[in-house]
Formats: sequence, structure tokens, C-alpha cells
Amino acid sequence: MDGLRKAIAIDFDGCLCTDAFPAIGEPNWPVIKRAQAEQRAGAGLILWTCREGQILQDAIAACEGWGLTFDSINESLPDWIEAFGTKPRKVGASEYWDDKAIQMPVTHKFVRWTWDNSIELFAPVPGSKYMALEHCPFCGSANVLYERYESKTGKRWWCRCLNCTAGVDPGWAQTSKSVREPLNRHPKVSDEPLTMEKLQEMDGDAVWICDLDGNSGMWALIDLEYELCRTAKGGIAVFDTYGKTWLAYHCKPEKVAP
Repeated sequence: MDGLRKAIAIDFDGCLCTDAFPAIGEPNWPVIKRAQAEQRAGAGLILWTCREGQILQDAIAACEGWGLTFDSINESLPDWIEAFGTKPRKVGASEYWDDKAIQMPVTHKFVRWTWDNSIELFAPVPGSKYMALEHCPFCGSANVLYERYESKTGKRWWCRCLNCTAGVDPGWAQTSKSVREPLNRHPKVSDEPLTMEKLQEMDGDAVWICDLDGNSGMWALIDLEYELCRTAKGGIAVFDTYGKTWLAYHCKPEKVAP
């Protein structure tokens, strides 16, 4: 219906965070940041989950701690309900974000940059130096794959991280080398703790915080107004004690320096 604002129904477990049901998984920051951007642009957000009762309240509280609030919980937006005059079991939305979703290509417009549906995803050949992909330089994940797709001018390549979706696709790459080398030489996210100077440039960003021994690790949001980091469970880590009792990292490090 014309005139209705965009509505986005977003799954929780496996989409907004890793699937640790009934516990709360680690936040999926690329999805959270995209949802916040859509909301700032005027979209209405719907938390669309099978959770009920207390574990639903836990999910809502976790999202609030990650800086994400919703216009509706497990039902259509109020203005959609009013406009259609119905409140069906299926949540009405413009888009459905779910880790288990499959987009069905009804027409060519649903296929990314292609005029047909010839898209192939495949992992690098083990042991081949000509196909090896480094870990994602942005999130550190090893889950980086190639994609080969058909364009109107021939086959094209790109590579991407399936964890944070970062990738390389110039649109003209006719060989895997053309996308492999830019990704492999990109500066990697460091496992070293962030400096205080860097923290003070990251207002609103997410960081992984833990004590000096690497224990009690969790995600937190930087709040420069109060010079601290806030966790999803309401905890805080103040800048005055940084480096004395706690440290912060771009992402969860494999090893934490004592």
C-alpha cells in the first residue's frame, strides 16, 4: 500500500546475534548497524522471534544494550495494522531479515548484478597458494569464500566474508587473482589492545572488553559523553581504569596478552 513507511522484520537468534538459544549469543554488529541505519532513515523495525516470556524480555534487553530498539514486537507496525485493518499471525513487512531465509529469484531483478541465476560460491582449494584467502581483515573470520557469477560480458569474480559480509568485487574481475590479492594485502584487524587515543575516536562503536587476564569478555558500546563503555547487561567500564583493570579490542581476540 502506497504511503506506508518501510517495515523490517528482524529475527533474533542467528541473525541479530549468534545462535545460543535460550541464552543470548554474541551480537552481530553488521546486522545491528544496518538496522540502526534503516531506522534513522525512517523504517520501522519489528523484532520477529519465536522467543516468548522471560527469554523474549532477555532478547529485548540485550538489543537495547546494543543500541537497538524496536517499533513493534512480534506483530506488524501499528500504522500497518491501522492501514490494512487486520492483525494477521504473519507479521507484515517490506523486508524479512533471517539467517534461515532463502530469497527466491522470481525475476532477474532479484539476482545480484546478473542477468540470469548463474552464481557459484566455493571455498579456496586447500593447499593451493594461487587460491588461498587470508582471514577477513575486518572481523578476523576464516569463513571467506569466492563467488563467480555470469555477467552480460562474461564471468566475473568476487570474494567475501560470510561472517561480516565484507568483500572485494570491482565488477570487472575476470580472474580469482583480481579479487584475492586486494583482500589478502588489506591491513588486518590487530589482536593488540586499542589505545586510549583510539577509543576516544570511536563514540558509539562496539568493542570487545575484558579484564587484564582476558576473562569476563563481552561486547560493549563506547559512550564518550560519560567516558565509559556500556555492556548489554547494564555493566560499565570507565576510561579512568583503562589499562589498569580492563582492555578493549576491535574484535574478540584469539589470544589476550596478560
